[in-house]
Amino acid sequence: MLEIKPIMNSCVEEILGFKTCCGLKMFDGNLEIHVTNRGDEPVVVRSYFDLETTNGSTRIEAVMPQGEHRIEPGEVIAFYTHMDEQAWSRVRRLVFHDTQGNEYSAYLA
Repeated sequence: MLEIKPIMNSCVEEILGFKTCCGLKMFDGNLEIHVTNRGDEPVVVRSYFDLETTNGSTRIEAVMPQGEHRIEPGEVIAFYTHMDEQAWSRVRRLVFHDTQGNEYSAYLA
């Protein structure tokens, strides 16, 4: 079971600047998402997620870090992206997917 905690208006640019020093740069990033494995088995998630609103679903693929990520029990992984605040205000559910076809979601306001 994955727990998903989105943090809007996170200081993503400063976080990545600190973690990578002179390497990776991300500008205008403002959404940080913590994904915690609360289960007993590892889960492999892909670095994209779906945003569901009353008007439908949109897949967000411009997420860092890219690729597939194995999350061990008790481990937390952070994902980063840019999100328009007006679009974010319409989001009702955020959904991550694992490599086994399962969905893990966080319901927002």
